[in-house]
Amino acid sequence: MPPIGISLFRGLQNMQGSAGLERRLRRGVEDGTEHPTRAGERLGRGLARRPDGPLAWVHLKNSDELEKVLGLVQHFQADHEDLGILITTTYYDDEPPEGANFTHQYAPYSARAPVSAFLDHWRPDVLLWMDDKLDVTLLPAVFDRGIPAHWVNAHVPKEVQNQWRWLPGSIKSIVNGFDTILAENDAAARELHKFGASASRVVTAGPLQVQVVPPGCNMAERDAVAAKLAARPVWLASGICEIEEQALVNAHKYLVRKSHRLLLIIEPREADRGADLAARLEADGWVVACRSRDEDPTPDVQIFIADQDGETGLWMHLAPITYAGGSMGVGTEVNPLEPAALGSVVLFGPKVNGYYESYRRLETSGAATKVKDQHSLTKAVERLLSPEEAARMAMAAWDVTTSGAEVSDLLRDKLTDALDLRKD
Repeated sequence: MPPIGISLFRGLQNMQGSAGLERRLRRGVEDGTEHPTRAGERLGRGLARRPDGPLAWVHLKNSDELEKVLGLVQHFQADHEDLGILITTTYYDDEPPEGANFTHQYAPYSARAPVSAFLDHWRPDVLLWMDDKLDVTLLPAVFDRGIPAHWVNAHVPKEVQNQWRWLPGSIKSIVNGFDTILAENDAAARELHKFGASASRVVTAGPLQVQVVPPGCNMAERDAVAAKLAARPVWLASGICEIEEQALVNAHKYLVRKSHRLLLIIEPREADRGADLAARLEADGWVVACRSRDEDPTPDVQIFIADQDGETGLWMHLAPITYAGGSMGVGTEVNPLEPAALGSVVLFGPKVNGYYESYRRLETSGAATKVKDQHSLTKAVERLLSPEEAARMAMAAWDVTTSGAEVSDLLRDKLTDALDLRKD
């Protein structure tokens, strides 16, 4: 039987009844705090189809946190090919997160009927809770069903500490419903212990950092291209948009005067633009090779057009400098942690789209440089032609891309344990 505090708290949550929840939903749609077409998810209605097989559920406060878990999701799915991923968020965003490798839903209202409908439908095999607010209806229902649950980036926000002190028994019961509590730091662990978290459940693991699975490539192909490059200095412009092309070419024109063996690899965002780009550059007097023409970056080639889909990993494996294409144009699609994980220094413009936190971390650590125009891009590449500077920044990139790996590895182990339990 739950403590009196929790019973009271649950009762207060459920007093609204179905009519009250319907009114709340309508008000939310009217004032813009609920999604206009997906609001029914709050009541457990209109839920997406549950994928077959095992399902891992990740709960976030809002989609601003999504960047932190996408790499972890990639790791999960690399470990378990048949794993489905459900990501829930508490709050409605203007652009609800979407992705081919997970399903997004809005979390149910904190009331018995919506929570039951949600859990009956999804039947998750494990929960990663990444919200500093502990739902007093949803979480106990999860624990009652025996679903393994882990609180990630756990801490006690100052604004809720006074509220928690009024219901110490209730909070203790909820906190200890988690199988594991991954505290952000020592101070967070101490606060959690004050509110009754069992020492056996709390692990001071540090915050979950943005993770990435480095893009792969055919290593035999990589070695063959590297042999043709013969240790030439190389810089890569990955996923560039058309309006950036001239600035990149002008920068390269200056740089080859300083380093005549320097090769620029241009990977157009739209691969079918490669042949036209090669023709225009050749008309301007450049020596160009084009991947779609089955040409190689021979010693005389100045610009290589990498215009075959699915080969980004190959070029990132070969280039010690990567410019995030689109970031001085329409916006980049390059996750900077991918080249950084392969030892490539990252240069980027102001338009980083959904990867703000990753670019910020790399820049702060000295592993990436922000540029704003052709001139600053040219100077950044010129500086990185110094082997010592490039090596220093590549080491900083390695530090960033490996930090937080312990938390990620621990969660991968917890997921495997939960799925093994499911088989039993």
